[in-house]
Amino acid sequence: MQYLDLKMDFMFKQLFGHPSRKSITMAFLNALLHRTGDDRIIDVQFENTELTKETEDGKTGRLDVIVRTNRGERIHVEIQIIPQYGMPERLLYYWAKLFSSSLSKGERYDILPPTIMIAILNYPLFPHETDRFHTVFHIREDEEQFLWSHHLEFHVLDLSQFMVKWKKYRREVKQSPEWPWLTMLSAVDGRTKKMDEEMFRELEGIAMTEQDILEALEEWQNLSVDPENRYAYEMRLKWLLDQLSNIRGSREEGRQEGLKQGREEGKNETIRKMVEKGMSITDVAHILDMTEEEVRERLGD
Repeated sequence: MQYLDLKMDFMFKQLFGHPSRKSITMAFLNALLHRTGDDRIIDVQFENTELTKETEDGKTGRLDVIVRTNRGERIHVEIQIIPQYGMPERLLYYWAKLFSSSLSKGERYDILPPTIMIAILNYPLFPHETDRFHTVFHIREDEEQFLWSHHLEFHVLDLSQFMVKWKKYRREVKQSPEWPWLTMLSAVDGRTKKMDEEMFRELEGIAMTEQDILEALEEWQNLSVDPENRYAYEMRLKWLLDQLSNIRGSREEGRQEGLKQGREEGKNETIRKMVEKGMSITDVAHILDMTEEEVRERLGD
């Protein structure tokens, strides 16, 4: 069968953002946050369970996942396959909104709950700073490294870097508790409609001993064969592919414009040097197949 790509935010919300699949969500979060033993999340309450139906243009609302845990934390999870401008600032802005919305008028600041942002991306957010697929951020004192507050925590998971690590350092990758879940998110490419068979076999293998993974695979299959769900998924995929195409078109247009500008600046420099060497405006115009007026304009005369 053809499994639907869980990197599509619509599918991600279906699997990880529905109360009927709460156990999957908790296992997923515990793996991503490296929670074990008494530190594990044992219950969550979803704060945005509604899922607006897909329209013909692919627009849909509330495709992130927001939960409140039994420990009183609020966790916001979102997945993005299209590079977003100003993503670090965007995540900080959403964290601030979520954090501040926890406090009602007149309440004390010390009752604000820890708020955790998890961004799952299909592209590197900090390509020049790190090649790790999971990075964690807090506010710390510059020299002594102590925390400002336990209330702020950011996780960035880069699926593109995960794939690189998976292919080169699989044994090392398998030491991380999040690897089965990131494998699940990475196994299918919605754009090519292909599945990485080796990755899927790995998932089937771990599902034989891990009940949470088995349950997630079964729910993934059920969601993938549901006709109404597939239609909504296809509409969302079409819209996202159009967005990617527009981004590539804009980049190519900008590249061509840059090349054109570079050529024009090079021509201006050539004209300036020719005149500096004593050539007349008439000779320069003749050699470069330009009018004398065009040569003067480029010289700023």
